[in-house]
Amino acid sequence: MTTEEKLMHFKKFAIATVTALGLASTAPAETLTFVTSTPGGSWYPAGGAIKTAVEDLFDDIQINIRPGGGLANIKSISLKKADLGLSSTISAVDAHLGNPPFDEPVTNICNVAYLYPQVLQVPVRTDSGIESFEDFAGKRFSVAPPGTTAEQILRMVLESAGLTYDDLDQINFSSVSDQSNMMKDGQIDSVFLTTGVPASLIMDVGSARDLRLLPISDEAFAFLKEKNAGFQRTTIPGGIYKGMDEPVQSASFGTHVIADCDLDEEVVYKITKAIYERLSDLGLAVAALRNTTPEMVRQDVGIPQHRGSAKFFSEL
Repeated sequence: MTTEEKLMHFKKFAIATVTALGLASTAPAETLTFVTSTPGGSWYPAGGAIKTAVEDLFDDIQINIRPGGGLANIKSISLKKADLGLSSTISAVDAHLGNPPFDEPVTNICNVAYLYPQVLQVPVRTDSGIESFEDFAGKRFSVAPPGTTAEQILRMVLESAGLTYDDLDQINFSSVSDQSNMMKDGQIDSVFLTTGVPASLIMDVGSARDLRLLPISDEAFAFLKEKNAGFQRTTIPGGIYKGMDEPVQSASFGTHVIADCDLDEEVVYKITKAIYERLSDLGLAVAALRNTTPEMVRQDVGIPQHRGSAKFFSEL
């Protein structure tokens, strides 16, 4: 090949390379809808932190965060209204098996990555006279809106005590920020939370009012466990919250990322990689994730694993 031919060959290669790079840089990013929780809930910042981790590592994926709730997120994905979501492991298993409140099995939700345990936390005002769940009769209560995992579990807990919403003086379906304000203003006696420890609401309200945590009794836990085997016995350590120095028996389940099983394998591979490799960054943004280990992220949760995340974990 002559010098002139070599120069011409190099020019063609350079033009092709620049063209390819230009096409790559202008190619539209994959835009995904990620349903989390209402603003103020623990899932909302978790979703935002995952969005940041993914978009920092991969410029071909863009994630739009949308509000939602545990049961609502599963429904949104099943109806193809969302690509990704946060869910509780107990709700995902119920959906997969077609257990109530689902009328039939939901076949297109897959697990992506486990994040952290959610703990049942029931702060009550110390002057409320509430010593057990049976004492909620005639009291004022707040929980997340219907369609959330917390609201579903509250119904179970009340049922374990022989109560329904009709037995309460008042039931408010509110955001975490509204619950905090109502609790501080004395408008409600208690809030039912399913979130990581520490819970921001308890920290906030505890700075203005004297609170204590209501334990989940052995009888109530057995009732929950019979309803869904995914519940685990958990102890909330003493000293986490102001004025609560003794450990409190509770129950927990997992928070995890789910996806439409039809979502592209390579896209889910990248999302899983971002969660796994940026776990320490996620912990800085979300307190509940600070104790999550890489081994926890890849654990089986009882529903099918998405092929994209399965591929990533198989390469570790």
